[in-house]
Amino acid sequence: MTQLHPASSILLGFAVILAASSRESGLLLLASFVLLLAALITARHHLVLLVRRSRWLLLTLLILFGWLTPGTPLPGIPGASQEGLLLAAENLGRLLIALSVVAMLLTALASAELVAGLRSVLAPLSLLKISRDRIAVRLALTLEEVEAARHGRSEDPEGLPATILLPAASYGVADFLLMGFAGALLLMAWQT
Repeated sequence: MTQLHPASSILLGFAVILAASSRESGLLLLASFVLLLAALITARHHLVLLVRRSRWLLLTLLILFGWLTPGTPLPGIPGASQEGLLLAAENLGRLLIALSVVAMLLTALASAELVAGLRSVLAPLSLLKISRDRIAVRLALTLEEVEAARHGRSEDPEGLPATILLPAASYGVADFLLMGFAGALLLMAWQT
């Protein structure tokens, strides 16, 4: 089986985030549940880390929307409003959608593939005279530092590599089909 180009996986993830997050109420909560379940099955380790690191943001969203939004008071929950808790659930769902997709991308792509894919996705920035290579190098160095810190290694500046090697990948038929599907998802999100 041929491997997908990392850029097509990143574009699909971006399209899924936009399409799922643009839904309202029940469909939004269903999409967040399905993506959260998929991430739990395929990317449990990364999802748990991302949710743990985002726990204060999740709690803040719940409190700000649930308790500080005016509306119909709930008798069993002092200070919370029905409208506020619904708004909190929608915003928490959107954040969980993004965290789930990012967790699946982090599981599917190695650090070098992620950088190479983002470098390809950022190609249109060259029209604005923005260097996508500088962004890719900064991302690669950041990912290297995060990995070193996670494993308890401290690297001295002289120990860093002088060059960064990114994997070369070519686009195949599956990539074009995947990007077509991503385009359809983006169009669906834009239409609503």
